[in-house]
Amino acid sequence: MQLLGINGSMRKDGNTNILLETVMKSAKKLNPKLKTKILQMSKLNIKPCESCYEKCCVKPCKCVIKGDDLEIVCDELKSADAVVIGSPLYFNIPARLTALLERLTCLSYFYQVRGFKGPEPLENIPCGLISVSAGNDTMPVLQHLLNFVLFVKMKPILLKTYPYMGISGCGGYKDSIDEAKALGELLVKSITAQKT
Repeated sequence: MQLLGINGSMRKDGNTNILLETVMKSAKKLNPKLKTKILQMSKLNIKPCESCYEKCCVKPCKCVIKGDDLEIVCDELKSADAVVIGSPLYFNIPARLTALLERLTCLSYFYQVRGFKGPEPLENIPCGLISVSAGNDTMPVLQHLLNFVLFVKMKPILLKTYPYMGISGCGGYKDSIDEAKALGELLVKSITAQKT
């Protein structure tokens, strides 16, 4: 079993990553055999979507844009049993994460339009969400991430505490450590339930 984290922050050791690491440690504590990995968007080259509708996803889940790291991310996502996406709130969601979400959404849409058979690659994969801000409301970021998760047919993991759809680290991360631990446990439980 594998839990994949995506750190949308350009600060690989910042607050978003601290919460992602906490999720991973909590999940690993519950299932020591679980493999964990965090992809750092700051280290990835993801070009923006070119809206190439006639060429998009002619082959299942293959983007025509070459020379970036989308295929690496797609392979990691397809091999994951669960995913957790973390994003800070800068002025909006960081540009590289936005580009990744746009490209993955486009591939999902054209998977349906082209009539490919079988479930989509990300369908029913449990996904947890994290948003962190120095002081502003993180709800717009969580809502944007949730919209993405629903569009690509992933299974959102809901928390038992507000804002339910994910972790809201408003004012940093320290007040969100317990929620991050709970999210890690919920992700492992969701993986286990799907495997049985």
